[in-house]
Amino acid sequence: MLVSYKKVLGKKSSKIIITFILLFLVLYAIPVPSVGEPVEHLVKDNDKLVEIEGIKVRYVEVQGEGNLTFVLLHGFGASVFSWREVIDNLSGYGRVIAFDRPGFGLTERVRPEALSFNPYTSEGQARVTYELLRKLNVTSAVLVGHSAGGGVAILLALEHPELVKALVLIAPAWKPYKSSFVTKIPFYLPLADKYGPLILRKSVGQLEKILYKAWYDKSKLTNDVVEGYKYPLRVKDWDKGLYWLMKYRGFPDITTSLSNIKAPVLIIHGENDEIVPLNSSLELLSLMSRQSNTQLVTIRECGHLPHEEKPEEFLAIIELFVKELLTNY
Repeated sequence: MLVSYKKVLGKKSSKIIITFILLFLVLYAIPVPSVGEPVEHLVKDNDKLVEIEGIKVRYVEVQGEGNLTFVLLHGFGASVFSWREVIDNLSGYGRVIAFDRPGFGLTERVRPEALSFNPYTSEGQARVTYELLRKLNVTSAVLVGHSAGGGVAILLALEHPELVKALVLIAPAWKPYKSSFVTKIPFYLPLADKYGPLILRKSVGQLEKILYKAWYDKSKLTNDVVEGYKYPLRVKDWDKGLYWLMKYRGFPDITTSLSNIKAPVLIIHGENDEIVPLNSSLELLSLMSRQSNTQLVTIRECGHLPHEEKPEEFLAIIELFVKELLTNY
């Protein structure tokens, strides 16, 4: 009787294993169609495309009247669109360059395995920024970085201090972050790279909730603004780009290196920021070297996007900083 039971159990186990193998083979064989259009079909009149390390990078450039060069690095989930309220005003001080970081906006999504480096890591983003500036013949720049773009700006200042005339950090995300073993597991499961992006296609509503959280005055988040943020979701393989960003997310521990930055630093932070708390910038301020002449300015009744929610106040703060920069440096 016991022998018969073992035989039945063995047959059931074999069927389950065979079923899983067949299911895996079916899932492996099913093609997942790409979504979106090539970036060339979506760029607008003022947009430019340049190939950097095998990636077509979308950027906008405004030739101003002054001698400074501003390079604008947007935050997570944003694009050149996020600078719409301030880019023309900044050109009053000189040349302004804004670009879409890899994985965002209208910059091409390219598999990291097809490149000589991974552009979806923080270090990779800093490398793309550096190579872009070399391509555009920028030898000295004021880096303006928002949120995760602020972190990338700091990395660039640490790696290439000769390139950075000053830093403007808007609610910068600079603290060390490394994915835990548990959070990494889903990205390394069989077929994760194939079906992970497909799952993220369903996350658009969640992304809108994050955008809503970024604003203090929700009335300023109009339909036009929401659509402007969603426009890059028309790019070919935008879902794969988001997947790679999440898979390789992280930020190195630069705590002990911050004092090496000697360029002037301006930190701007909304007092009502729910995404990157004000205390983060207060801590950053305390870690910066006195030689860098670091200053922190807060904006009342403002969330995570001072340059969008309070552009007039933001530009007034920038104006004072630039006047001091031109006078003393």
